[in-house]
Amino acid sequence: MSELAHSNELPEGRSGLSRLQGIAVLAAVFVPILAAYVVYYTGVGMPAGTTNEGQLLRPPVRVLDLPFQERDAGRLQLGAEQPRWRYLVIPAGRCASACEKLLYTSRQVHIRLGEKADRVERLLVTAAPLGDARYRQLRQQHPRLRFVTLEPAVLEKLQRAAGFRQWHQPRALLVDQQGYAMMAYDNHHSGNQLLKDIKRLLKYSNEQ
Repeated sequence: MSELAHSNELPEGRSGLSRLQGIAVLAAVFVPILAAYVVYYTGVGMPAGTTNEGQLLRPPVRVLDLPFQERDAGRLQLGAEQPRWRYLVIPAGRCASACEKLLYTSRQVHIRLGEKADRVERLLVTAAPLGDARYRQLRQQHPRLRFVTLEPAVLEKLQRAAGFRQWHQPRALLVDQQGYAMMAYDNHHSGNQLLKDIKRLLKYSNEQ
């Protein structure tokens, strides 16, 4: 019996080798995942020559839980809605001509997505509700645009978290399906640049 038990025991050298092999297998699985997570959420190790056209936000900013208020609908809980890619168009102050230009650019991009347009939506985010006349005007020009507000302090915090100390011009923040703002655009970006990014992201992300 003692001889049988003894025969089932691995020699000390082989036991150590098996343990190292096990650790190596686990490391091969989990280290790349951990590295990808660190790079995505911190930007550390991100290659300088990325192919994106928009400005990457490092780190991405979670917007899913922000207390949005949607016009005529009340509290908007993005986390309870179908996951989509979203453009948050945020003017500098009131939505004037520069804001209209960015809205127009994002609308044309949305249209050019064709059958994939349902995976994307646009929201105009302001610190105060638009006047009725202005709302009707923009509503007519942008029938699929959603009109939401954030408290001024919350909106300012979002802008700072996105890495912009000054918000002198309108910007569009691109939010991924998990609710993280991860790229920013302004009127220096063309519609083709926005389209190139969103088409690539839609291609490599699953519809949820």
